[in-house]
Amino acid sequence: MKKWLVVLLASALFIVNGCTGTDNGTSKGEEASSTPADPFYKFPEPVTLSIAKSLNPEDKSLPSGDTVDNNQFTRYIFDKTNIKFDYTLTAKSGDPFTQKVQVAIASNDIPDVMVVGEKELRQMVEADQLEDMTQVYEKYASPQVKDFYATTNGKALEKATFDGKLMAIPNIVPQGDAPYFLWVRKDWLDKLGLAEPQTIDDIESVAKAFIEKDPDGNGQPDTIGLPGSPLDLVYGDNGFGSIFSYYGAYPDYWMKDKDGNVSYGSIQPQVKEALSKLRDWYASGIIDKEFALRKEAYELMSGGKAGMFFGPWWLPWGALGDAVKNDPKSNWVALAAPLDADGNFNTHTVPVSSSFVVVKKKIKHPEAVMIAINTTVAGERGTDPDAKKLDNRVNPGYWPLRVVIENSDTVTRKHDMLKSVIEGKSKPEDMIPEMQDIYAKAKEANFDPVKDLGAWQPYYSYLIGSEPLHGPLKPAENLFTSITKTMELKNATLDKMEKETFLKIIMGKEPLDSFDTFVEQWTKLGGEQITKEVREALAE
Repeated sequence: MKKWLVVLLASALFIVNGCTGTDNGTSKGEEASSTPADPFYKFPEPVTLSIAKSLNPEDKSLPSGDTVDNNQFTRYIFDKTNIKFDYTLTAKSGDPFTQKVQVAIASNDIPDVMVVGEKELRQMVEADQLEDMTQVYEKYASPQVKDFYATTNGKALEKATFDGKLMAIPNIVPQGDAPYFLWVRKDWLDKLGLAEPQTIDDIESVAKAFIEKDPDGNGQPDTIGLPGSPLDLVYGDNGFGSIFSYYGAYPDYWMKDKDGNVSYGSIQPQVKEALSKLRDWYASGIIDKEFALRKEAYELMSGGKAGMFFGPWWLPWGALGDAVKNDPKSNWVALAAPLDADGNFNTHTVPVSSSFVVVKKKIKHPEAVMIAINTTVAGERGTDPDAKKLDNRVNPGYWPLRVVIENSDTVTRKHDMLKSVIEGKSKPEDMIPEMQDIYAKAKEANFDPVKDLGAWQPYYSYLIGSEPLHGPLKPAENLFTSITKTMELKNATLDKMEKETFLKIIMGKEPLDSFDTFVEQWTKLGGEQITKEVREALAE
């Protein structure tokens, strides 16, 4: 009787385990290894990955009936691979999403896959929450994806490698995304008989003319010189990063000081020089007097009240599209300005990688994540013929696992391709598929933003917005982009003090010399220890 009871109990346990999907001897590694080494493998049965996704409620590019979890991109991936996504963690992009991710990490309840920043990546690595993707990458990353990473000389994968293990799939930040060019309304310059500004004095002169000489022709003194952004005084759209870098100042960067030691950029004397200039500009009205109160500075451009601001090459693809939509006569050009005394445009750089696809440890099919990434890259780059059916007017942020992976110098490459076709030096079919599609749609609309704004935006961004990337750029590299222990504890306080001090100095609410007080306070309140930790980390 006892023998039969043992057999019956064993059989019952086998049935229960088999029915509930409990691990009954087949390891995750064995399951993954049974998947053919095909970068674009289509699973015989649907594979579902739970995912976190940030949402932009302001975006209206999805066609009627489509949703964040059911759109042309999710359907494309499912049709190709049988991989679908369960959106289990969603929130508005920015702080709401970041806070939800932090809660998930702290409670050890992360979804199968999500895209996070470097801080979150390090937190999850330390908490041992992530899958080692080393072998998955080697076996399943497509040749196209591997070629793209090769253009970073190994730096991108290195950013996601810990103790010799690849713990995430990093993005590749196009280095052309770093500079904040001076966008100017050429039609306003022409109307007022002004040349394109090059020097810092030119910018000031043009700003005064835009304020005083009624460039919009409505007879009212309602135009401004330079907008600004109180949230992103330096590195952000409408920020003043290019004014700071003109003076050799790089706030928030870790760079070598005059003595050759790696130091924090925000406390260097060049920053005080830049603040002095911005302070003078604000006092004289060159900078919008209301900039600290405005909810959205782009309303000034879209409303035809500003004709000059700082921003990246791709802005026609973004907010500048509204300005052209509202006033098709507006003719915006991007300039590498201000130039320094040697004729160079000083600019900051961006980290080679800034976002990372992380995979929860011990999920059943980690290779599905890599296959989905390969498929996304092939679709975005247009190397899959079926990608032609995708509408590039839909925000690419709706790809489930959207991290930009392409050549690090991709912006200038695409600009050169497009310019060569426009000048008749090459044929459209000589371009990569992605650019062929952009050119074809723009040409079909006769390159007219009124006829098809969505087709005009990427075309104009690549042709006009990226033109200054071939200018006399002099980039400065941030030597440390990670986070130290004291940064974790002190950065929120120190960053708040820095932003408030800079803003108050510019607006004349504190004297210029309060910068010196800020430097002393920053050093005492944790900056000295942070500097020590950064130097030690770089010496390892």
